[in-house]
Amino acid sequence: MSSLNLVKNRKILTSTAIISIAIIFLLAFSPATTLGVASASSQSNLASSGWGHTIVVKPNGHNDTQDIQKALNECATDGPHCTVQLVKGTYYIDQITVYGFQGSFVGWGQGVTVIQALPNMSSPAPQCNTNTTPFWACLPGPSNPWPDMFTFVNGTFSIYGMTITEPYTNPTKGWDDEVEGNGNVTALLAAITITGEKASVTIDHLTVIGTTGDWDGFNMVGAIYYIGLLLPEGWTNPLSQRIPLTGTFSLTNSLIIENNPVIENVLNAVVTISHNTVEDNPAVVYADDVSNSTLTITGNKGIDIFSFAAVVLYQSVWIPGLLPSTVYITGNYFQVSEGANAVYLQDFGEANFGTPSTLSALVSGNVFYTNTSCECYNGSEPYYYSVVLSLSLKSVAISRNTILDGGSAGVYVVGGPGVVSRNAISGSYAGVWVDYANGVNVTSNAIKNSATWGIAVTHDSNSTLVGWNYVKNSGQYDLYWDGTGTGNVWTNNYCQTSYPSGLCK
Repeated sequence: MSSLNLVKNRKILTSTAIISIAIIFLLAFSPATTLGVASASSQSNLASSGWGHTIVVKPNGHNDTQDIQKALNECATDGPHCTVQLVKGTYYIDQITVYGFQGSFVGWGQGVTVIQALPNMSSPAPQCNTNTTPFWACLPGPSNPWPDMFTFVNGTFSIYGMTITEPYTNPTKGWDDEVEGNGNVTALLAAITITGEKASVTIDHLTVIGTTGDWDGFNMVGAIYYIGLLLPEGWTNPLSQRIPLTGTFSLTNSLIIENNPVIENVLNAVVTISHNTVEDNPAVVYADDVSNSTLTITGNKGIDIFSFAAVVLYQSVWIPGLLPSTVYITGNYFQVSEGANAVYLQDFGEANFGTPSTLSALVSGNVFYTNTSCECYNGSEPYYYSVVLSLSLKSVAISRNTILDGGSAGVYVVGGPGVVSRNAISGSYAGVWVDYANGVNVTSNAIKNSATWGIAVTHDSNSTLVGWNYVKNSGQYDLYWDGTGTGNVWTNNYCQTSYPSGLCK
């Protein structure tokens, strides 16, 4: 942005000069004045400003796709200091695709600037919309519109201060997802999809609102996708050969209703999901196949999360050869219901590809509350309904969390190694359940009112340390060991009942 050059040597300015400078300043920077710059004709909804390469787009009331597309394309060539500014009002769009965007895409605030999808959004190209060739086999654009409102390919940019909404139950004319076993789908993939080979994106103060539809009951697969989805030439498997996406991604201070952000197939990526509110969803964050990457999920609030889990991270689902990665889940408040987990972490490396696990996790300082009114927690299938679930991770640390009510286990650990320490757990079917695991330390937890066991070690779990825990009011036993496995140690636990006897201090 250019600056006003004021003469520094003058010591006295008259009142008239001061007023003149103030008027010039206000005219230059007032959003209302920017709409009327000389370069914008009375027929156009675009206005260009020399102050910082800002392109202002006004809503036309019926279809704003071309105006927004043109502005984003111009910014993509102008460089990182370019801004596309949307003003107050509602914009209606079909699919928009932008390559190499560098700059900012901003509104006047959530609920003030609203972007709404038009009905019956276009299907992908016929040759890339079959049960063997998915839409991502062809590059996105007018000739192959992906099922997104916005598709950004590569770039470095920010999105700020607007609401994006898809109000229709069947928003698209349909796209084939048979390669993942879902058949024909009329839901959107996302409101915003970010893909390519390298993209660094900051999203802040954004609202995304969906509604009901045919994807697990919703009209979007996810609110925002940060995903490696392009395919190389000569591909044969459209799932395992997708090119990973590298870069940084942050989603902060935003509101997501009836959909959730998705992180998938990333390499050398740094992802931050922080201080967002997610309501009425099957998840707060869904991620899978992260390689040599770090995900930080902190300070978020999840309300009425049902059916699945607030945080879901699957490793080695489709992509082999992933490098070690870590997810940090800290300081969140998740209220889950209807049999959902609060945190579900699973590494499929050994099962899918015969390779060692590569995912590590820290789950710390969170509050997880489960609504038990569905009476789902009978313990028959523990890993479906545990509040914190860890399956076959490289390593896991679950510490200093408050876990209230529900779940077949407050914490359920399979695989290992891991640490479950200093958690406060109340009202679960089992407080901490170590099952088919090796090298798990369960120490210094406060556990009460479990329906069956306070702490359980079962099914050939080995080298488990259970020590310095305070356990009371369990329905069957405060401490339970089925007698299998070797090297298990029980020491200095304050409790009343155990099986076998003698495990309490």
